[in-house]
Amino acid sequence: MNTDTFTRRCLRALPLLGAILAGCSSPSPVDDIIASNLAARGGEERLRALVSIRETGMVTASGGRIARVVRELKRPGMLRLEFSTQGTTSVFAHDGQSGWQVAPLQGQFEPQATTPETDAAAGVDQRDLEGPLVNWREKGHQIELGGREMLPGGEAFKLDITLNGGGLRHDYVDVASRQIVRSDVTRIVRGRPMQLENHFSDFRKVGGLVFPHRIETRAAERPEVLTIVIESIELDPELDDARFRMPE
Repeated sequence: MNTDTFTRRCLRALPLLGAILAGCSSPSPVDDIIASNLAARGGEERLRALVSIRETGMVTASGGRIARVVRELKRPGMLRLEFSTQGTTSVFAHDGQSGWQVAPLQGQFEPQATTPETDAAAGVDQRDLEGPLVNWREKGHQIELGGREMLPGGEAFKLDITLNGGGLRHDYVDVASRQIVRSDVTRIVRGRPMQLENHFSDFRKVGGLVFPHRIETRAAERPEVLTIVIESIELDPELDDARFRMPE
């Protein structure tokens, strides 16, 4: 084999060599953290197999106000939240295409469509049954490692998540347990954007998956705390699509 022939063969082999090396390269720190989180939650395969979920619990606001809360999720992208207190029930729902609400405590007794801006701020992450970390690249999200921070419960990895559509959230993955112990998001509350901190604890296994059973939510730089204690979680309950559509 002459030198020219050897050179041509080497050049032809370079793309293949590059693909082999890329396949053998180590996963990024973000991929490692996400993989460990999904494993801690019960595994990506089980999470992706979920079709629907219903969570029921009690929510307590500062000052002792109490309400019954029910959250239902169903693929693809359907959400229904109910808050029952003082003999009234508020409903915030999305059928995968558009949102609507009934808010009697705000003087709104009939179902009304929410604005596109409110839908966008509510975000795909709230309606994502398994959460944005599962299949995040295919969903069009971008995730970067924001470093490590010391939280009251211990050190955590900070994941900066730019959601498909432009929303931003920050998930904190506990270094020891690999569970998400805090999530910072921006939501529309009574027509205005509000920075919210969600703290998760009391992790328990349900049907092979692990869920937090205590959630504390507070607005940034405000002392009020909303505490949700989950009493039951049902996996794959029968949920009619009509529950998520705005009544006519």
